[in-house]
Amino acid sequence: MKIINFGSLNIDNIYNVREFVNPGQTIFSDSFHIAPGGKGLNQSLAAARAGAQVIHAGAIGSKGLFLTQLLQAAGVDISQVLTLDAPSGHTIIEVNAAGQNRIIVHGGTNLMLTEDYIDAILTKGCAGDLVLLQNETNLISSIISKAQAKGMKVAFNPSPMPENLTALPLDLVDYFIVNELEAAQLAGMQPQEAYDAVLECLTAKYPHAAVIMTLGHNGVLYSCQDTRLAHPVFQVDTVDTTAAGDTFCGYFLAAVCRGASTKDALREASAASAIAVSRPDAAPSIPLYDEVMAFLQSR
Repeated sequence: MKIINFGSLNIDNIYNVREFVNPGQTIFSDSFHIAPGGKGLNQSLAAARAGAQVIHAGAIGSKGLFLTQLLQAAGVDISQVLTLDAPSGHTIIEVNAAGQNRIIVHGGTNLMLTEDYIDAILTKGCAGDLVLLQNETNLISSIISKAQAKGMKVAFNPSPMPENLTALPLDLVDYFIVNELEAAQLAGMQPQEAYDAVLECLTAKYPHAAVIMTLGHNGVLYSCQDTRLAHPVFQVDTVDTTAAGDTFCGYFLAAVCRGASTKDALREASAASAIAVSRPDAAPSIPLYDEVMAFLQSR
């Protein structure tokens, strides 16, 4: 069982600040650097470092070649990534003194996938393989429908949350991986609603899907049909939360592909995410599998 990730590839422009800038305000950053990122890249990297076989599908511009080099070094198959004559996707990220972040994304080449390209990529997989999606590329609806028609499983991390939720064939999704805000939006509820209520609503709304709901310092909840599981957060000193969710997603799905129990998948993904938030940046913070195992053995 392998993962085909139709995922974004971004150049992250990262500004460390004491406090987030306010409207109309101009501030100095304490530091600036460029790093590889994009939810798709992060999730492919995490899944590969967790031991999964990963094919990455996406597009970059000429300045984004270092992004695919990083993936290739981690063992990701990048043979299907397109290089286009257009700007790569990129972000502007503020990271404050508390390690929280605010992110602006420019889609660039991430939004230039075509139907023919999707068809060609899906021939690389077979029934039972897992197709992973975020909401930083285009043609999401088409990818979901075509993947399911081929008997593939679909995992959807709807981030940033789509504006056209009702236009997407979400009843075809097998795994929803969402944070508490995304879960509430997906359920059509207010963010301040109780986590359990939101989870129950999503389980009723999508009865054939597994819902994995990450809650930051409150851990993670899992629901699929009659199964309910929870895992607490591992306490670490937070440096940068940028890739926490992506690390969790990649590690969880890698464990699923390996045939691990859901309980073990949640535990491994939670540990990997804890390590990631204790380090700066996005992709560079994602741990290797051996690091995760050592972390768990020490707890």
